[in-house]
Amino acid sequence: MGLTELLQWNISLFLLILSRWAGMIMLAPVFGAREVPGVVKLILVASLSLIVYPLISAAKPSIPSELLPYIAIVIKEVFVGLVIGFVIYTLTAILQGAGQLLDFQMGFTMGAAIDPVYGVQSPMMGNFQMILATMLLLATNSHHYLIAAMVKSYVYIPINPSSLPADITFYVQLVAHVFALAIQIALPVFGALLVSDVGVGLLSRTVPQLNIFSVVFPVKIIFGFTILFLSIPFFGEAVAHLFNLNMSWVLELYQGWKQ
Repeated sequence: MGLTELLQWNISLFLLILSRWAGMIMLAPVFGAREVPGVVKLILVASLSLIVYPLISAAKPSIPSELLPYIAIVIKEVFVGLVIGFVIYTLTAILQGAGQLLDFQMGFTMGAAIDPVYGVQSPMMGNFQMILATMLLLATNSHHYLIAAMVKSYVYIPINPSSLPADITFYVQLVAHVFALAIQIALPVFGALLVSDVGVGLLSRTVPQLNIFSVVFPVKIIFGFTILFLSIPFFGEAVAHLFNLNMSWVLELYQGWKQ
């Protein structure tokens, strides 16, 4: 292999590694936040690709020299990164779903704010939980595990994988887990607010002259914030459990892809 072919092979391999990392960074929590400048994301992707490059190049993956087959592999690598990023993104989806349930029960549905992480309309309580979870992940260096999981993907999914990702059953079960965990996280506050609804209903039956609408919303908001404040000490343990589950789903994806 001449110098020109060697240089072309190395540049082509680096771009393939860059493509997979770019797909993951687009969707993963913390890294894919809308407030992170695009230049910072590009530098992060290039830096991580450069660090991983010696490990991948040692395996001597086969890279076609023709343009069209190479473009097909680039698209495939971006797809691999997007799938991995999507599975990691379920951590955000769980917290956002729990926040949506809390907003519905507390009466904040009409006041949905703009998500500072992804720049879309999202529940207020979901924003609060997501920002708190992001701070916890950064404080505990959990984002390092996201990078390590991405590096591990090359063990199970080499450059230009020949097999398809995990079958549809995995993704159906993943969505079911997201809904179930979102309900579990919101259930303490949701249940307490349901009890307050019953109490306000009994009060309206006891005192028919009472304007129920002037009482129910302040009571639910105050009661909801009180329960939410009391549950904050347990929130870190819940986020740690969700993160461990998320990493197990990523590993399951890798094993299913390899098969």
